[in-house]
Amino acid sequence: MRTALHKDIAAQLSERIVSGEYPEKSLLPPERSLCEIFGVSRTVVREAVKLLESRGLVSIEHGRGTLVRRPGHEQVSESLRLVLGHDRHSIAQLLEVRTILETGMSALAAERRSPGDLEAMRRWLEVMRAKPGEPEGYVEADLEFHAAIARAANNPVLTAMLTPLADLLRESRRATFSGPRVVRVRTAQHERIFERIRAGDARGARTEMLAHLEDTRKDLERL
Repeated sequence: MRTALHKDIAAQLSERIVSGEYPEKSLLPPERSLCEIFGVSRTVVREAVKLLESRGLVSIEHGRGTLVRRPGHEQVSESLRLVLGHDRHSIAQLLEVRTILETGMSALAAERRSPGDLEAMRRWLEVMRAKPGEPEGYVEADLEFHAAIARAANNPVLTAMLTPLADLLRESRRATFSGPRVVRVRTAQHERIFERIRAGDARGARTEMLAHLEDTRKDLERL
C-alpha cells in the first residue's frame, strides 16, 4: 500500500530539518512555496506540517509562520515509557537493551577514550565511593559514569539512542538500589570497567560491563 502523500512530504521535510537545511529557530518556507517545491496541494502541505508538529519538529505560530524546533528526545522517552510501564518485567526488558548497547559501548570507549573522558569517569567514581548509602547521589553518579562511557565511545548515533533512555534508566537504578553493602560491590565493578577502558582493553571492558549488568539483573530478580 502506498504511503499517504502528506506522510511522504513530512518525511522529506524531516530530513531537511535534521540535516540542518532548515535550522533550528528558522521558519519553514511559506505554504505556497512548499506547494511549489513538492508539487502538491495546500491540503497536503498542511497535513504534513501538522504531522511534523505532532512529532515536535516544528511549532505553528499564527501570524509568524512555522518555526523549526530542535529535534528532541522527549517524545521518544515518552513513547518508551508507555511501552515499558513501571513494573519489574519492563525494567528487565530495559536491562536487556542496556546489555546489548553498553557492552559494545564500553569496548568502543576503550579504543577511543580521551584524557577528558577518563577524567569524567574518574570523577563520577569518586562520587559513587563517597555516597554508597544515598540513593539520589549514587544513582546520579552511576548514570553520569555510564554517560561518560557513551561519550567516550565517540559515536553520536549511540549517544542519541541512549539519551531518551536516561529517565527510564534512573528509575531502573532506583529499583535495584540495595543499600551500601551491595553498592560498594557495584562501585568496585565500575572501577574494573574504568580500568579496562583506561588500559585500552576493549575485550576486557566488554567482559566487565557484561558481568556488571548480569549482577544488576540478579539484583532485580531478588526484588
